[in-house]
Amino acid sequence: MSSYSQIETAVEAVFADSVWISTGIKAFPANVSTPSTKPAEYVVLELLPAQALDLQYGDVQQRGGLIIIQIYTQVNKGPRRTYEISDLLDGVLQRKYLNDVVQTQTSALNVKGNDPDDPTRFRADYVLRFSSY
Repeated sequence: MSSYSQIETAVEAVFADSVWISTGIKAFPANVSTPSTKPAEYVVLELLPAQALDLQYGDVQQRGGLIIIQIYTQVNKGPRRTYEISDLLDGVLQRKYLNDVVQTQTSALNVKGNDPDDPTRFRADYVLRFSSY
């Protein structure tokens, strides 16, 4: 069974890969301050693991949880760019097996609207379930 740090490393590796870097969208892990001069658009990575689950077949264990990617774009531009970024995230995360550690499922997008903490940003949460064996 994978450790929590292995799961986090597998998810973060997606955003260090040239495929994501070529999008020009900066990615920051949760609990890391974004620069004071924020990019026009960026994402924040958050991993919410659930407790380990014992399966009925011997000593096989599974960890599961949610990967939440907070998408930030500029306000007064409409939601289209948020949807485009969500489509890019689908291309690198949805139904993938990351670093032979994390298996992801289908995504969902939860549009939050204008960010109350930063009135210059529009926020949506891209969410997908994951399992790790």
